[in-house]
Amino acid sequence: MSSTGRLGLPYIVTGQAQKEVTHNDGLNRLDAFVTPVVSEITNTPPVSPTEGDVVIVGTSGSGDFSGKDNQLAQYLTDGWVFYTPFKWMDAVVEDIDSRMTYNGTTWVAFNLIMKDSGEYLRVESWQEDVDLSTDSETSTDIPDRASVLAVNTRVITAITGTVTTFGVGVSGDTSRYGNGIGKGADSTNIGMSYHPVTYYSDTPVLLTPDSGAFSTGVVRINVQYIKPHGPWNW
Repeated sequence: MSSTGRLGLPYIVTGQAQKEVTHNDGLNRLDAFVTPVVSEITNTPPVSPTEGDVVIVGTSGSGDFSGKDNQLAQYLTDGWVFYTPFKWMDAVVEDIDSRMTYNGTTWVAFNLIMKDSGEYLRVESWQEDVDLSTDSETSTDIPDRASVLAVNTRVITAITGTVTTFGVGVSGDTSRYGNGIGKGADSTNIGMSYHPVTYYSDTPVLLTPDSGAFSTGVVRINVQYIKPHGPWNW
């Protein structure tokens, strides 16, 4: 073998000249593979990369990335160098603030549990700013078959109107994820589920005055939940 089986680190062979070339190649690969943090997933090479920058090539690479789909691309002195990820490798992708996993075919969202059969158990989240001058519920839903862990709340723009405090919840339980939340800017609440609550239909989050009424204001809602998927491809 001329290289290691998983990361492809090149071996220095007996009597080899310019051993530093092989050694430095191995160091570059380690720099890309060990606890990898990439700036983005992109089909086109970044315009002004800095030496050492690493990105993941998307599924339709173009230009210097043509034919390098799903590979790690590292920018070095002589240009882009490409490495093939190994199955179940994961990386933090900075521009989406998320971890991704290579499943042997493509990069997918990181899962607590993942099997070749397509099963997974994943912690997911979404965030939305609700403008109380136009609505008092989210346009994004807690998805069907999701078990909610927490609904977090922050007042981005101070709330006006006759309201003094408000609650966050869902239809039928308008304070499930907190009440008595202040209307001033930066009022916050971490609305933990007493135990994970599972929803069996897409469900919006509601903001409800404890008394009075909303007039204006912006409230940020962040929902964190567990999402399972069974062993099928549909």
